[in-house]
Amino acid sequence: MKELSGVWRLSAGAVAASLVLAGAGSLRAQIGGRMGQRPAAAAARAQEEDTAKILRMPQPNKTSMVRTPEFNNNVQPTVSRVTRRPREWALFEIRYSTDAKWTDELAFNYFVMTKGKGDDGKDAFSFYNATIRYVNIPKGDHMSCVALPPSLVERYGEPVSIALEVVGKDGKVLDSKAESTIPFPSKEWWKDSNVLDNPSVTRRSGLIDRSKTPFALINADDYEVVQ
Repeated sequence: MKELSGVWRLSAGAVAASLVLAGAGSLRAQIGGRMGQRPAAAAARAQEEDTAKILRMPQPNKTSMVRTPEFNNNVQPTVSRVTRRPREWALFEIRYSTDAKWTDELAFNYFVMTKGKGDDGKDAFSFYNATIRYVNIPKGDHMSCVALPPSLVERYGEPVSIALEVVGKDGKVLDSKAESTIPFPSKEWWKDSNVLDNPSVTRRSGLIDRSKTPFALINADDYEVVQ
């Protein structure tokens, strides 16, 4: 009985040691497996990060001026039309691309400067800005667009500068570009107080998303849903 007990004690110790070693090996395998998965998981996450690249920015000049589109219809007007010359919008169409399979949302911050004449006959500038937010954006190329209505263009002048920042949902600026026909003291003029607080510059509202213009139904599939 004593020998058997001794054998049993030895065997039990060996079994316990084996279990410990087996457990350690399993733990090492698990850790190694997780370590091996980290680069792949990180790569997958990096691939799904918000990305956006501006592919095309319009020149802020006469080419940005577009006449109001006319649509044929058979609706009989209740009153006679007001006859007037064709009116023109300042239309800024942007082409951009995204890399992630789906991007939850992107904010497009637009900044536009126009040049006209003040009541005193001197050059007068107007500064407009607007944020357009698109949601559920699939991978590929897309369009974005804002416009200044004809009345603002006629009253305060045509565009001379445009800038755009594309911002991810975390607030990070993913891309930015600017085009101008006039010189500025700084590259990012839309953030420069020396420009915006100049006595010849007036901040105005009125820059609107394309969906609020007569152009909304033209090539609608090129544009994502506005939130």
